[in-house]
Amino acid sequence: MKTIISSILIFLLFNEVSICQHNEPRFNTEELQFIIGNWAGTINAGVMKFSFVFKFWIDDDKILKGTLDSPEQDLKDIPVNEIIIKDDSLKLDIRSIQRKYYAVMNKNDTVINGLYIRNGQINFPLLLKKIESEVILNRPQMPKKPYPYKEEEISFINENDGTRLAGTLTIPDGKAPFPSVILISGSGAQDRDESFFGHKTFLVIADYLTRNGVAVLRFDDRGVGGSSGDHLQATSKTNSEDVIYATGFLRSRKDINKRNVGLIGHSEGGLIASIVASKCPQIAYIILLGAPGTSIEENLYQQNEMIRMAEGESSNMIELYNSLQKQIFSIIKEEANDSVAAEKLRSVYTMNRYQLFSPEQKKNIDAKINDLLTPYFRDIIKCDPSPFLQKVKCPVLAITGEKDLQASPTKNLAALDEAFKSGKNKNYKLIELPGINHMMQTCKKGTISEYFEIEETISPLVLNTVSEWILTNSK
Repeated sequence: MKTIISSILIFLLFNEVSICQHNEPRFNTEELQFIIGNWAGTINAGVMKFSFVFKFWIDDDKILKGTLDSPEQDLKDIPVNEIIIKDDSLKLDIRSIQRKYYAVMNKNDTVINGLYIRNGQINFPLLLKKIESEVILNRPQMPKKPYPYKEEEISFINENDGTRLAGTLTIPDGKAPFPSVILISGSGAQDRDESFFGHKTFLVIADYLTRNGVAVLRFDDRGVGGSSGDHLQATSKTNSEDVIYATGFLRSRKDINKRNVGLIGHSEGGLIASIVASKCPQIAYIILLGAPGTSIEENLYQQNEMIRMAEGESSNMIELYNSLQKQIFSIIKEEANDSVAAEKLRSVYTMNRYQLFSPEQKKNIDAKINDLLTPYFRDIIKCDPSPFLQKVKCPVLAITGEKDLQASPTKNLAALDEAFKSGKNKNYKLIELPGINHMMQTCKKGTISEYFEIEETISPLVLNTVSEWILTNSK
């Protein structure tokens, strides 16, 4: 997701449904008329719900084709590689995202009832009903063109390793040079808009600030969109270097005030902003949104407890998950050999039952473990923001939400305050906003399940607070 790394979960294992694999060379007219069109349904995946829309049609070669949309996951027109119909059964294979759907079609009730299978392991009931149009999430803050400012597609190079980063620069109308800010996304491989559940947080921030006279640069993480490289091979040092080169790019432009380039970091992006500001005295200011003040590891333990408690998990289960997290993180931190670490993690994940699992289940478990043993995760799990925060001398605005369950406002604001005082930074402001979650949305509970249910992308109070603070510090 687009936040501090999600808590590690125990794998839930289910047996796949057996269904006829015979691919009929031709479909009869009745079957085709029944399935052609848009079919929508919703999966309840614990704390989150996701809507799915399958679209079927006949192409010019008289072949049945299909695609999948999932608006909350920003999936659009994902090809269905295989469509198998046999009597009343249906099988769909969506290989690019390792998903399958096995179902029974009830033509009298115009429904398709089946199981949506993720990575060959986890099954979710999914009832599809025919709809007349696509499912479109209501996101009222989404900016609409034409914009009253300039928008420019840009790219710059991290000269240390040759990685090209691609992004968008929005430039206000009016007299240059303009104050500017670089947006730095949270954990995970994020696009330049920090897209999640149909929201585009960084697009909304960029639009708001640019309309108020601030140029904004946002760019795709490594390996995402137009950027080269691999996010999982990048460490916090590498990611901070990308931002430093982004700063150099802005400072080289005549329409940008080179003395007024600031950073806005969301969640883990706040850590990166702090690293950059601790090294680069030319940074005019930093703004931290839901950023960690304590170590990433400590934040993950707090996150696990707060989220599970809010979702009604029992204290025994919370304690179990905490114990598993500590075992997993201990292995990652202490065992440098990837092969040895992987073997130990297999034992923890499967409760010493790894050899009893199917080849496909083992493959998926190993894929998850490999993600944890990447340079990115090995680095971030050991990272403590405090030493960098103590070296930040520029003005700082730190905003956290009272209902942030992913970066505890109490502990992280206290740690930020302590670090800035220790570093003798006299120009910093810490704000805890009531009723705001980790994604800076106005919310009721702060749970992850609310993120996509809330139509607001980012609180107007947050936008206004950030904008006013930038303009005040730009004078």
